[in-house]
Amino acid sequence: MRVPGVIEYAQEKVRALTGRTGEPVLFARVKLTHLANPAMERPALAQANLDVNGRPARAHVAATTVTEAVDLLQDRLAGRLERLPPRPGAPPPPPRRPCGGAAHRQ
Repeated sequence: MRVPGVIEYAQEKVRALTGRTGEPVLFARVKLTHLANPAMERPALAQANLDVNGRPARAHVAATTVTEAVDLLQDRLAGRLERLPPRPGAPPPPPRRPCGGAAHRQ
């Protein structure tokens, strides 16, 4: 079953994450599947495989709809990218500033 616009939607979601890696993404593949099994609660599957400057980052989710699976995939992949270990010999990443709080209110 094809859902109009879902491929572009998935590309947009993953592309938004690749800009936040701070390193080149050498390869990205997203696989979307909707299983035709009415007994399954979550028949929509989304998988992502990225090569972030030589280091793999993968995520896999299941959901009720393909669009929901893409949204969950973006969240899961964002977490994977945040926890991606640094390359050997790479300089440490800059310190992260905490979100929210009084520092953002003026």
